[in-house]
Amino acid sequence: MSNKILLIAVLLVTAVFLSGCIFDKDNGTGADTGIIPDAKLPDGFTFLGSHDANVEVGNTTLPATEDVYRNSNSEDIYVQVIESDNPGGLITRFKLKYKDANYEPFKDIWFNGHIATQVKDYITLNGKQEARYVVIWATETSMMIVGSSAAEKDVLDMAIATGS
Repeated sequence: MSNKILLIAVLLVTAVFLSGCIFDKDNGTGADTGIIPDAKLPDGFTFLGSHDANVEVGNTTLPATEDVYRNSNSEDIYVQVIESDNPGGLITRFKLKYKDANYEPFKDIWFNGHIATQVKDYITLNGKQEARYVVIWATETSMMIVGSSAAEKDVLDMAIATGS
């Protein structure tokens, strides 16, 4: 009987320990960065969840924390945080994808007290070229990526909501 009680106690302690490691009580997400918003979202946005993801930057796949939001157009918008000792270098590598673009994909924008880059990309949807927007910037310890969406304002609103 005592072995069963001990086993149950170990399982309960493990469950409590794991829940404390996975969820950050301060911001409600799995991120330990405190950057990704899940409260005070822009109008029309719903927080869907957070998970670990792999994001391609240059020719490298990097681990990231990714939150998923849905805007009022039922379009999913992602906030990705890639922690790095050199986030500016990641931005440079990210931009290399567009080196052969036959248009100017980058526009400097200003919000939350810093400069960021709005990236305009095109996808083919139903045989037509459609613009998609992403906003990228570096913090002291991470590269931030917000997007991709046809709703330019929604991407900027979500980038501003990060507070970083």
